[in-house]
Amino acid sequence: MLAASITVQGFPLLHLEDKVSFALQCMEDFDVQELAVVKDDYFIGIVQKADLLDTDEASTLMVLSDQMKKIMIADTAHFLTALDLFSKHQLSILPVLNEQQECVGMIPQKSLNDALAKFLGVDLPGAILVLSVTPYQYSLAEMSRLVESNNAQIVQLNSYYDEKNGAMIITLKINKDEAQAIIATFQRYDYQLVQYFGKTPLHNDIEAHYHHLMNYLDV
Repeated sequence: MLAASITVQGFPLLHLEDKVSFALQCMEDFDVQELAVVKDDYFIGIVQKADLLDTDEASTLMVLSDQMKKIMIADTAHFLTALDLFSKHQLSILPVLNEQQECVGMIPQKSLNDALAKFLGVDLPGAILVLSVTPYQYSLAEMSRLVESNNAQIVQLNSYYDEKNGAMIITLKINKDEAQAIIATFQRYDYQLVQYFGKTPLHNDIEAHYHHLMNYLDV
């Protein structure tokens, strides 16, 4: 999913000749904390509401040119790059540029949220399993095989390395609401179940297993 696919037109583009008061009114009208500043449609940078509030409203944006940040994304970039920029810079909106460095639109927070929800398959039915393994055990092929051996499929998978405990934490979403058999299969292959979200409650104590895992890793 590219940035271009979640780009929205219609947000105002500011110019260096615009007054601070005008920029503030635009931000108020569109409920954003920053807007793009352009010259002949070419991107200069973003101006932020916090900087505008500290500036004489009768001044032009020219006085803030040194404070404008070149935070933007190419329309050919993956949308996860936008997520990274939103997180790092606490943005409410992100300018999107074409190959000629022209501003072709914006990615608002809602568009990013919708894209992320689609990417993660949050609307798909099924149980969610959170597993933990040591890094050398981590194998996508094996996890897929274990799930498929129970006549199910993985519809979403995410993982990260837990530096504190030295474990790989894996979140799986499967296309079944009932996952008892799949969980039992994973446990036979030394995958530790950290959390489970499904229609059928587990008979074992997940929290106890989790603490057992943490104690083992601490040793």
